[in-house]
Order: sequence, then C-alpha cells, then structure tokens
Amino acid sequence: MILHRYINRQLFMTTVMVTFILVMVLVSGRFIKYLAEAAAGEIAADALFMVMAFRMPEFLQMIVPLSLYIGLLLVLGRMHMDNEMVVLQAGGQGHGRIVRSLVVPVLVATTVVGMFSLYVTPRGDAEVTRIFEEQKDRSVLELLTPGRFHVKGSRNAQRATYAEHLNREKGVLENVFVADARFEGQGDANRLLTVWAKSGKLVLEDGISYLLLTDGFQYQGKPGQLNYREIGFDEARVRIGGEKSDSRPPEVRGRSTQELVSVRNENQEAMAELQWRISLILTVPIMALAAIPLARVNPRQGRFYRLIPAVLGYMLYVGMLLVCRSAIEDHRGGPLPWYLHMAWIHLVAAITVFLLYFGGRIFRRRAAA
Repeated sequence: MILHRYINRQLFMTTVMVTFILVMVLVSGRFIKYLAEAAAGEIAADALFMVMAFRMPEFLQMIVPLSLYIGLLLVLGRMHMDNEMVVLQAGGQGHGRIVRSLVVPVLVATTVVGMFSLYVTPRGDAEVTRIFEEQKDRSVLELLTPGRFHVKGSRNAQRATYAEHLNREKGVLENVFVADARFEGQGDANRLLTVWAKSGKLVLEDGISYLLLTDGFQYQGKPGQLNYREIGFDEARVRIGGEKSDSRPPEVRGRSTQELVSVRNENQEAMAELQWRISLILTVPIMALAAIPLARVNPRQGRFYRLIPAVLGYMLYVGMLLVCRSAIEDHRGGPLPWYLHMAWIHLVAAITVFLLYFGGRIFRRRAAA
C-alpha cells in the first residue's frame, strides 16, 4: 500500500501539471480563433466564454490520455534515474507490482475519458452549434464593432454594415454605412444598394427590427455601370435581422452515442465518429501499459532519453486513428473494407506493447535455441 500511494501521488501531481500546461496551450489557440470571429462580428463577445466552456470536455478527452502517458514516463523515468527501481526489484517488487499499483489511476483516467467521449462532449458540441446558430439572429447593434465592417449573409446575398461610433447606452450609431449586394451564379454582384447616414438607431415595430437612419443618401445600381440613382432622405428604415447566413451543417459530433449506434450502418460519418469515441477510451490503457517499459532508462542516458521517441510514438498512434477516421468519412458505397476499421490500429498498438514487455525474452530464447 505504501508503494501504491507513493507512485500514485507522484503520478497525480505530474499528470495534473502536464494537463494544466497542455490545456492552457490548446485553449489559448482556440480562444484566439474565436476572438477573431468576435472581432469580425460573427459572434458576440459575451458568448466566447460559453463556447469555450462547452468545448472544454473535448479538449480534456484529448489531453488526459497524453497527460497520463507523459506523467508515467516522467515519474517512472525519475525512479529509474534515482535507482529507486533497482531498490524495489531487490526487495522483490518487480514490474508486475508496479503495473498493479497503476491500475487505479489508469481506471480513473479511462472512466473520465469514457464519460467525456460518450456523453459529455457530444452534448457540449450540440450546445456550441446552438450558440452559433443563435448568433445569426442577433441584431447589428449587438454584433457591430465600431470602426470595423460587419459582413453577414449567404452566397447569394450579403450585407456589410459599418459605423464610425456606437453609443450602446442610447443605441445610436454615428456615420453609418450599409451595403446590400445580390450575387449571380458566377459570384458577380448584379445589384448593389448602398446607404450612408449621419446617424441611426434600432427601432422595433410589429415584432420586426429596423435600423432608423437619419440625414443620409441612398445609392442604387449595378457595379460597372453608370446608371446609378442617388436619393437623399431625412429618415429611412432598413430592416435588420432578416439577412440569413449560411447555416452550419449539422455536425455528427453533436449527436448522442445512442443515435450513432442506430445509424452507424447507414451513415459513414456516424461510423467514423463512433469508432473515434471508442478509440479515445482504448488509448488510455494501451499507452499507459506502453509507458512502463518505455520509461526504463539507464542513469547515464538521462531522464528524457526516451521521452521524445515515446511521445512521437503516441503521436503516430493517434495520427493513424485520425487518418483512418477521415478515410471512413470519405468512403462512399458498399461496406467498409477491413483496413477502414480502427480496430486493427489498436491491435497493432497492443502487439507493440506486448513486444515491449516480452520481445527481449522471445528473441533471446530463439537465439539460444
């Protein structure tokens, strides 16, 4: 029990530290991406933290297996460097006892990843999709950033809105520019309506939102032609909220595991997503078992002698799963061939782990024979 507590305490502290570092790196990169979308007016700034919160389980289900793997390499590698493993083996505590002491943390990590992969992450992805869909119905005043163009629309019609200043308390825009464009099949605008006004504010009438513009001009025509019409006005109304953006396609990642099981034979994307969720769970015990022999280093070799090759091996393992996932999604027609199943990748990984433990004995026996 003392040995179990000692190893588990060291492993827990190291894994938490590695998880924290990896989460900060991954979250920072994703947050910058969403921040750029907020600056472009695609989503509101107050929705950023909600999106990041719902994305967190997806980050953790990818990070926890790697963090546990690196934690095992660091903890067991330090024990080899400090000759603690030699002392344990001299006292009759071999690798079998070390493996048994790691059963509890590996089971906990597997359970956490399984809960995230099968239940929590799909719900989070569905909520993120819902939040992005809600942003399309928000008014210009909610999404508009002063001094920047806000473009919204679809492939056939787009609206660009610009305001030099924005008083959010009074709801008044200053120096407003609005341009509505309709596009032909080739992507060329066949109609362009441009409005400039000194000020504007949001008004609501019969449940419809309008932008009430004052003291401005309207220009209407087709780009490349000279027959433009100019109309001055004291007040004009521009309907907002009616410009529809292209809806994001429903992502299979947001569907529950039960739904994926029921349609896996009809939808290749559902099959790929289902296999990916199960694969995330299997990576935890397989790579945890691989870390024990990979952490065995000679004190002269250094603590990090095998760390980089071991991490590269993990990246190769996960990379093969991702490639297989993409291949399954792209497969069209007929049943999946055997090589488009992730099971063979896990089988190869399991055989590799078996050889790490017993390969030396097998080769020595064959050499002796």
